[in-house]
Amino acid sequence: MTQLVLSLFPGIGLLDMAFEEAGFCIVRGPDLLWGGDIRRFHPPAERFDGVIGGPPCQKFSTAGAIVGSEKDDLIPEYIRVFEAVRPAWAVMENVPQAIGHPAIPRDWFHFKLRDYDCGGHTSRVRAFWTWPFMALVSPRAAGDASHSVMASTHKRGGGQYAKDKGFLPGNLPIAEYARLQGVPEIGRRLIEFNSSRAFAIHVLGNGVPPAMGRAVARAVAQSIKKEVAA
Repeated sequence: MTQLVLSLFPGIGLLDMAFEEAGFCIVRGPDLLWGGDIRRFHPPAERFDGVIGGPPCQKFSTAGAIVGSEKDDLIPEYIRVFEAVRPAWAVMENVPQAIGHPAIPRDWFHFKLRDYDCGGHTSRVRAFWTWPFMALVSPRAAGDASHSVMASTHKRGGGQYAKDKGFLPGNLPIAEYARLQGVPEIGRRLIEFNSSRAFAIHVLGNGVPPAMGRAVARAVAQSIKKEVAA
């Protein structure tokens, strides 16, 4: 039976895409990007098998302030909705600096994954919390990873300045950021829609790289199969 999953803070849906590829049916909740507000969101109980999503990370990220970004701590809103929905399982994503957040239940387990180790291009590291326990691990890949695509990358300089600072420069084509993030087709759409450079890089950098998302979705699917077989 197909699992019905509620996605919170979906953004442009990169994590959703990974779960859809793994066979889950995704229902997207409200997002500021599309004019929604999770604070006014009250979903029904016991309708969803799982809940996934990543509350905005700018409150905790060391990448610096992002102009126009949501700066509120919305992790408590994720937990509020989770408790209202009463699903069988949940996966939450954020930056590693959010580990230890007081609103996250003590019986949730956290893991850190790197995009490159999951088969992606970049050194991007994200934290994932699961309830109940689901092993989200990936062996360290050999070779050198590219610098991460961040929501704040568009604010950074280029050339030697970026090289000296050790981060991805902000003067590359949008298509290159989309390629590094693993979604070249979305990059093409952003260009076709004549999206502003700041907006395009922001929404790309805010998403979970697809390779990382697929690793998580596979782990969840395997855990569910084991639970059903037990």
